[in-house]
Amino acid sequence: MYNRLFIIAIIAICFSCKDEVSFSQYNALPMEWHKDSVIKFNFQIKNPSLRYNTYINLRVDEEYMFNNLFLIVTLNNPKEELIIDTLEYQMATSQGDLIGKKLINVVENKLTHKEMISFYEGVEYEIKIKHAMRSINSSEGLELLKGILDVGYSIEEIKNK
Repeated sequence: MYNRLFIIAIIAICFSCKDEVSFSQYNALPMEWHKDSVIKFNFQIKNPSLRYNTYINLRVDEEYMFNNLFLIVTLNNPKEELIIDTLEYQMATSQGDLIGKKLINVVENKLTHKEMISFYEGVEYEIKIKHAMRSINSSEGLELLKGILDVGYSIEEIKNK
């Protein structure tokens, strides 16, 4: 009896510490992601007193042929604050196996964008994401990036632990 109560208490504690999703949205891509195509997300935060972690969520398939991914991510709000990040994420092992949560022929990745960030209340934010991939020995951006099926963005409240 006590063992069962102990297990239930542990499970309850684990679920109570889980960060709460404040925003989550995906945009499906056509067969290829064009270098000039910008993925946009708009959101508002209801509780500015909290801190948040933000994530770029990707669904890729076996057509993705790179070990890494370069993204340019812009965070903007009407208060004229603009944050631009050029980010690199590892997407595959050195053997070429995609990293992430595998679901049949799709691999999901939850890539950290910002940690412990705060937002203003009642302000509409805009996130813009575009790829910055290049072919080997080329200074030109890769025209079409294959293998990225969906691009998403999520924001999670950090609960006091």
